[in-house]
Amino acid sequence: MKKFLVLVVVILALFTIDHPMIKEPREKLLGEGVGVLSDAGNINRGRGASMAKSRISSALTLSGSEREYLEDTLKTDEQLQLFHTRYCNSKDLNLYFYEDRLATVCSIVSESLIENRAK
Repeated sequence: MKKFLVLVVVILALFTIDHPMIKEPREKLLGEGVGVLSDAGNINRGRGASMAKSRISSALTLSGSEREYLEDTLKTDEQLQLFHTRYCNSKDLNLYFYEDRLATVCSIVSESLIENRAK
């Protein structure tokens, strides 16, 4: 139990001491760890989703929040299909796109799904 307590104290000391000899390697190690975790967390975008996202961006003038919404919503081809089912087929309310803009987005998503199935 004493060894565990000593280990905890040493680890806490390493994270709280601001001496340059300790701080620089700690920041480097934490930076590399965050980089590895962010690379591992990235989802590979599906081909259809990428195609739809780029076509929507070129067809419509998007605000920052709309661009972020598309980035989050169209990460994979499965999410693209879900978007199509929910907002184009079922006509659910979308807070970012509505009326003519939603019709444009739905036509682009439909085209992308058809092209993706053909390949």
